Amino acid sequence: MTTPAKRKAPKRASPLVRLAKTLYFILFGLSLVVVVGFVALKLFAPEPAVNHQVTIPPQPAGPSASPAAPDDPAEPTPTPLVLTRRKGVYTCLLLGVADMGGSDTIMLGVFDTKAKTASLISIPRDTVIYSGGKYRKINSTYAGGEEAVAAAVRDLLGVPVDYYVSVNLKAFSSIVDQIGGVWFDVPVRMDYRDPLQDLVIDIQPGYQLLDGKKAEGVMRCRNCYVNADIGRTATQRAFLTALAKQAITPSNVTNVTSLINTFSQYVSSDMPLSDMVFFGTQAIGMDLDTALNASSLEGEWISPYWQLDDQAVLELINSLGVYEETVPAQALHIVHP
Repeated sequence: MTTPAKRKAPKRASPLVRLAKTLYFILFGLSLVVVVGFVALKLFAPEPAVNHQVTIPPQPAGPSASPAAPDDPAEPTPTPLVLTRRKGVYTCLLLGVADMGGSDTIMLGVFDTKAKTASLISIPRDTVIYSGGKYRKINSTYAGGEEAVAAAVRDLLGVPVDYYVSVNLKAFSSIVDQIGGVWFDVPVRMDYRDPLQDLVIDIQPGYQLLDGKKAEGVMRCRNCYVNADIGRTATQRAFLTALAKQAITPSNVTNVTSLINTFSQYVSSDMPLSDMVFFGTQAIGMDLDTALNASSLEGEWISPYWQLDDQAVLELINSLGVYEETVPAQALHIVHP
């Protein structure tokens, strides 16, 4: 009777081989996630499509234009201006709306997804425009809804408005509380009371941690400045920058769900979710200290309007880089009553 041969024990892999195999599977998994994520981004969040050519109609005649005499020869119809958009540059109108109604804040954002830069332009609410056969303040167009404000901004500045985002100012209060407050240097003493709006603003100047209520007060206080809305818009831009920098941090990852709920409650926008995802991915890694340029439309107060400085505004529009060509003066529809 033969004795059965003993089976050899399986040879155990060395710790180095096991580590190599583990790393291999981890890298394979990560590669798969990256590939799937890239494909999903391209499928569900592709680069938004916009019209490559922008047609700007001729500037309409204002009330000061002299009517043509019956015997005067007919003037040729002005030719519309056609400009070419730079690829990867998008615009968004940001509106801040108070509970009492009306647009309290008007800003135009420009995002260059190729250069990873952004601009935020404040448009004073008392800026004069000519619309509906009369001079009026640009914030009055909010009576026709967000689209009406977008049309007024587009006509005034000669730039396309791809999206609008309308935010109830109470959203700032909720968002600030959710991220644990915002550190901000309040530029002036803010002391304002309006019983009709149940609004009480009492904030000392200086660098401090603002809670939601104080943040809303900073955004809304207008009479706290000698130059009224012009001073407020500068503070609003600075606060929005501080809010963005302090909200986009790893410590606020757990607040994503509540922040989304806040946006759905207080924010109205025509921007599709896929476009929001695209812009969000493009903004990753941006240094807002250097990549964001904030400014306002220059002009002077000539009661009852803020009248724009034609040359300064034209230079600002050209600095945005929306078009491949230099924007000519006739693209802007600035008026002076």
